[in-house]
Amino acid sequence: MKQLKEQWKKHEFQKCYLFYGAEAYLIKHYAEILQKELLPSGTEAMNFDVLEEKKATAATIMDAGETLPFFHDKRLLVIQNSDFFRKNGRKEEGEKLLDFIKNIPETTCILFIEEKVEKTAKLYKAIAKVGKVVEFTPLKENEMVAWLKKMCKTDGVVLSNQAAYYLLQVTDNHMENLEQEVKKLIAYKGGTGEIVTQDIDAVCSVSLEARVFDLVRAMGEKNAEKAVGFYRDLLTLKESPYMVLSLIARQFRMILISALLLQQGDTQADIAEKMSVRDFAVREYIKQSKYFTKETLEKALQDCLYTDMQIKSGNMQEDLVVELLLIQYSK
Repeated sequence: MKQLKEQWKKHEFQKCYLFYGAEAYLIKHYAEILQKELLPSGTEAMNFDVLEEKKATAATIMDAGETLPFFHDKRLLVIQNSDFFRKNGRKEEGEKLLDFIKNIPETTCILFIEEKVEKTAKLYKAIAKVGKVVEFTPLKENEMVAWLKKMCKTDGVVLSNQAAYYLLQVTDNHMENLEQEVKKLIAYKGGTGEIVTQDIDAVCSVSLEARVFDLVRAMGEKNAEKAVGFYRDLLTLKESPYMVLSLIARQFRMILISALLLQQGDTQADIAEKMSVRDFAVREYIKQSKYFTKETLEKALQDCLYTDMQIKSGNMQEDLVVELLLIQYSK
């Protein structure tokens, strides 16, 4: 990705790009950089087109791609969520572009943006041959910390490693959300000084997942009063008992999977990659696995399913039946 920026600053552009992957924030960020470097300010309105989903047909793409730019030597065409790169999507429509991709006019740059692709797709292979394919995967924990610290430094605020890791643990750690939380922290500090964990507690929004982490930890520590207290706090915040139950079940499932993978010799990094979660989440799953046996976790998942059925059948009040489950596993 760093190489892309260097090429674009030198005004070295491919005729075609494919950006895909789970990290939507980075895809958007690099798409914006490409637009800025390719199209000088004031030329975007006449030389920039976006085609999304089913509006992106082979015919409309070829027509837009062959349109000459105005008052500039390049135009940018962005194709979003076309679903051209998946077997069960619109692969056949995408394959109509194969010849066009090989002969894109020198005046046009095309950027495809997709969440998921199949590398066996003919269009994928064609773009890889004549252009550039980039997968945007979630940043590793140390990369996230470096990114957070850089954002703060740019605005004159210091963020320690400890505070950065804490921020990742307690907030929704999608990059879009983290950017907003950092902006709040910078404003709170008045653009100076050092951000500490107390500042994060004071101004940042704690994610529902982080609250459920605390709740399950209290269950593992056999602290029923604390677990129920966390649960009632969530209800006060208008969280649905059913949503809380689903997150508790997910937590038990992730703890069990982490424990089994660790047992078979996987490293923490291996587990994070296999489960598609952040490193710090795996650390917490492994810690919490020490509170429960494999048999207890398997039974807990069964009891979560039974509680789910109790709620759906209307046999018991949903807030009460979830609380009873918490107490059962906090004994």
